[in-house]
Formats: sequence, C-alpha cells, structure tokens
Amino acid sequence: MSHAVSKVHPPKQSRSRRTLERIRRAALEILDQDGPDGLTVQAIVTRARSSVGSFYARFDGKDDLLADLGEQMWLDAAERWDEAVALRSWDGRSLGELADGVVALLADTHRGEALPLRALAAAGSGGDGARRFRAHVRQGLAEVLLSRRAEIDHPRPEVAVQVGLAAVTALLDAPTAELSEGLDESQLRTEAGRLLHGYLQATDPGGGASSQGVDFFDVWA
Repeated sequence: MSHAVSKVHPPKQSRSRRTLERIRRAALEILDQDGPDGLTVQAIVTRARSSVGSFYARFDGKDDLLADLGEQMWLDAAERWDEAVALRSWDGRSLGELADGVVALLADTHRGEALPLRALAAAGSGGDGARRFRAHVRQGLAEVLLSRRAEIDHPRPEVAVQVGLAAVTALLDAPTAELSEGLDESQLRTEAGRLLHGYLQATDPGGGASSQGVDFFDVWA
C-alpha cells in the first residue's frame, strides 16, 4: 500500500511551529484513542486549540498530515536520540555495564515510541519511518558495544553485536505474558542485559561442530 508524500508547508515563525507541533500531537492522540475513524480535521483542530484555516495553511488534507507524521516524527526522534546518547559517558565502563546500559536505552526507546507506533499503525502510516528509526538506534548502540571489541569473545564481533541486539529487541517486544507469569519490566531488563552480556562474552562453540551426526527432523515436513 502506497502513501502520499507529505507536502507540508514549513512554518517560518516560532508561533507557527508551535501550532504545527500541536496539530501533529493532537492527531496522534486522536489516532491512539479513537482510531482512524475518529481522525477528522475538526477533531484535530479542536484538540490542538487551533483552527481549520490554520490546518489547511499547513496541510492539503488529512492524508497529507498522516504522510508528514510518518516522515517527520521519526526524523525528530532520531535527532533527539543522537543528542541523548552523545551526552552519556561510556568511558571506564565494563562490557557488562555497557550491555546493561544498552538494554535500558532500548527499553526506554520502545516504551517511548509506543504511542506513535500504535497511532500510525492504526492509520497504515509511519511503518517505514519506525523501522528506520529502530535501525538507527541499533546501529548507534552497536558502535557503543564495539568500542569494547577486545572484550567480545566471538570471532566476528560485528556479527555478535548485531545478533545480540536483535535478540534483545525481540525479547523487549515480546508480550510479558508469553515469557513468565509475574515478570515485570525491571526483571525483563535484567534478563535482557544478561542475555546480551552472556552472548558477547561466551566462548566460540566451534561453528556448530557439536551438532554433526545428530539426526534433526524437519519440523515443516
């Protein structure tokens, strides 16, 4: 399914920029609470404390707004993410401490993006932007972990880091009920940190040689 490319008219004054942000946030909140059927221009401007004229001064219509959200939101999120990571001090931390910090950042990112992901997914928009944002986050965290390349007990540290981050991402995305009854967010983060650290410092099993000669069945046969 293709989506229109946003033709938003960029505001030049700070007051106009604030109005644009209120319109964007109002649209996301309506999508999250009422779904696509509740997203009307009048509902948006009422919640944003704006006017229909202000809306059409910036967007050609509702589809244009959705296209803009799908593009701009994740670009803004990537910029904020880069600023936040740059302010952190990674010097003097062990690989285990870095693994815990990486997991905490990923968990915070997933929680923070819950509203826009749900909202834009409901309208069939923003998926590509969200995927690019997650890939950007993982790439930045991979660089942090690879700064301790010498401590990674894997013949291909880059592969180990990418696989480890993919595993942690899947774990953080999994519904808690599927993992363990009573497992709270703090416990989930702890276990994800152990998973990442343990994998990065595990010894090489020999490229799977231990499975030679074992007759595995084909589950899809």
